[in-house]
Amino acid sequence: MVPHKMSEQTLLYLGNQEDSPYLPRLKSHVGGATVYAKLSPILTWAELALYCKKRSITGIISTSTKLLAILSGDTKPSLDSYAGSYFCRDSIEVVFIDPLPQLVSLPYGSFVTGRYISKLVCPEGWTTYQAFHWQIGTPANIESLYYHFATATMVAVDIETTRTNLAITSIAYTAVWLDALDGIPRLDSLVLPIDSEFALAWVRKFNSLPAIKITQNGKYDNSYLLRYNAPLSNWLADTATAFHCWYSELPKDLATLAAFFIRDGRYWKDMAAGDAMQRLEYNCRDTYATAIIWCEWLRQAPSWAKTNYLQEFPLLYPCLLAEMTGIKRDMPELELASAEVEAKVKDASVSLDKILSVTNFNTNSPIQMKALLRILGCGDIAAESTDEKHLAKASFRHPLTSRILDLVLEVRGLRKLSSTYLKKGKEHGNRILYSLNPHGTDTGRLASKEHHFWCGLNIQNIPRGTDVKRTLIADDGFALAEVDLEQAESRDTANIAGDNNLIAAVSGTRDFHSVNASAFFGVSYDSIYSDSSGKTLNKQLRDLAKRVNHGANYNMGANVLVETMGLTAIYRASAMLGLPVIWEPKQIAAHLLEQFHKTYPALQRTYYTGVVAEIKTTKRLTSKATHDSKYHVAGWTRYCFADPEKDKRALNAYIAHSPQSLNAMTLNKAFMQVFNTVAMNPEYSNDFRLLAQIHDSILFEFRIGKEHIITKVKEAMEIPVTVVGYDGNTRKFTVPAAAKTGKHGKGVARWSETE
Repeated sequence: MVPHKMSEQTLLYLGNQEDSPYLPRLKSHVGGATVYAKLSPILTWAELALYCKKRSITGIISTSTKLLAILSGDTKPSLDSYAGSYFCRDSIEVVFIDPLPQLVSLPYGSFVTGRYISKLVCPEGWTTYQAFHWQIGTPANIESLYYHFATATMVAVDIETTRTNLAITSIAYTAVWLDALDGIPRLDSLVLPIDSEFALAWVRKFNSLPAIKITQNGKYDNSYLLRYNAPLSNWLADTATAFHCWYSELPKDLATLAAFFIRDGRYWKDMAAGDAMQRLEYNCRDTYATAIIWCEWLRQAPSWAKTNYLQEFPLLYPCLLAEMTGIKRDMPELELASAEVEAKVKDASVSLDKILSVTNFNTNSPIQMKALLRILGCGDIAAESTDEKHLAKASFRHPLTSRILDLVLEVRGLRKLSSTYLKKGKEHGNRILYSLNPHGTDTGRLASKEHHFWCGLNIQNIPRGTDVKRTLIADDGFALAEVDLEQAESRDTANIAGDNNLIAAVSGTRDFHSVNASAFFGVSYDSIYSDSSGKTLNKQLRDLAKRVNHGANYNMGANVLVETMGLTAIYRASAMLGLPVIWEPKQIAAHLLEQFHKTYPALQRTYYTGVVAEIKTTKRLTSKATHDSKYHVAGWTRYCFADPEKDKRALNAYIAHSPQSLNAMTLNKAFMQVFNTVAMNPEYSNDFRLLAQIHDSILFEFRIGKEHIITKVKEAMEIPVTVVGYDGNTRKFTVPAAAKTGKHGKGVARWSETE
């Protein structure tokens, strides 16, 4: 939205007494307007309208759910849902905003609130689109509508589905024409119930129109449309992706985006629970909002956000391919693994019951767990929480307490393993499906969750070890492999920070974590790792260095390191290093962090201070890295809402951002390279299946006898990077890729065999 001079007018803030401490924070958002504040309840609209008339009030800013119920007709409206919604009654404009505590509790709270208030104080800064108009496609009008929509430049598309048979119940379209003399796009909307082969035939025709297709989180729509053999042609626009490329920290649901971009928009999602006609209108309104959001994003988004988009949107294609491919599940092996874990649950539960002299103690019951902690003398911890972190804290108060709580945590872990990962019924046929989401993280790294078809798993959260991965197998005639970028984040951190010690450690021929262990703790490298045999000699010390490195890289404080490592590891580290036995966990952690920063001093001296200075100057973190031209455009730019000098948690996140984002961008480009040069290459496509991006690796399968494809994937993933470090120096490096292909190097039958 282009900034405009705020108009001088008289407004009313209508809220409640709890809002009083936050009212001064609204002053910067109302410009020269005179604002009355009314924090007492209202009874009727007539009462409020009279109050406004006497004071010449033309607009109301409100958090009142009572007023929201009056205007919306919703008996139990949610302010979270209606935030940003606009109403006009008796010539009085009303805009609802989020609860005022969010001005403080959310880094972006003030920004979003100001955006909503500008609907009243800067109305000229908002584009006015034609009112929503829609019609239902019927045999009588569908052909003429098709030819009408065929002239459009862009078409927004949305489907409505039912879990039963994964059916599409309706599909809506909003066409966009860019030929208006006033520059404001023309819109027209239609919805087509999918109730016959006749309707489906027209869906395929509409989806094949040459116009650019616009979606909101469109992998969902496309996954269902692919089942109907009705894919969207020329799908080039996605509003959730676009918004993530501008404000990655903000919510990206359609209702939030509509409130952000449409001045007179209001929450409409409750229509989904209405009658058949309301559901069709709801479907159509989704596309109307999506079309405007895309047009406004094109108008308003800065060039760096559009550069982000050019990188992120293409990822939707390989993500969709991987999602629809999935990985085969060995059902007999699943039953066996599930039975083994259930047996472990039973054994651990029996042991716990014996110790407690009870029957069927429920480790997931907050009531029972709080009672147990109180009996064990840990009532103070029980008052806070019974989660894993607090139970670990309690376990150090007495050996018996440790024995009991270790069993509690064991039972919990095994039950989650069984219910989440080894539960039959999560398969689609005999396959585990999942989703891969490019707009799921602030850094641009792919996120994962269950599939759009109400099944599957988060493929990135599969536990290490054999319990689950042994049930995920290659298809008949194929073998699995995984290619991993080695120490990618540490290499990125070293080069971005310009710490020569860290660059030497991570780029050398010696084992990185063992080099760290030697430097941090003054222990001979040769006593930790054998270069000749390639074996770890002191696993505990190496693992300790690995944990410290991961936390200290990103400015982790001592308390957080204690929580991350766990008290067991902290005390084990103290014993291994011979630290004073009277030291508290925080002191031990502080010592570990001190050793890290002594070894790699440039991180704090150059990198951390550089990040803060950049955000204070530009409100953004812009990637200092570029990839070779054949890998398309450069790195990610993130808008930063928080002040890193005032918010330690935000500072840590922003320090972590640059290397994590560079790692994500490199891996994403590798994902695209594998998709373009292998998966979509006719030479390999029949012998290769792209399965997933997981952490720093790409999982795939290839036809047995075609092992040379592993090399093609590895080559595609090793992408040269040029970085201008925070020390001002330019460096070039390539993160090496390692293929995990089993003992014989020819791929494996089960995913567990790649570890």
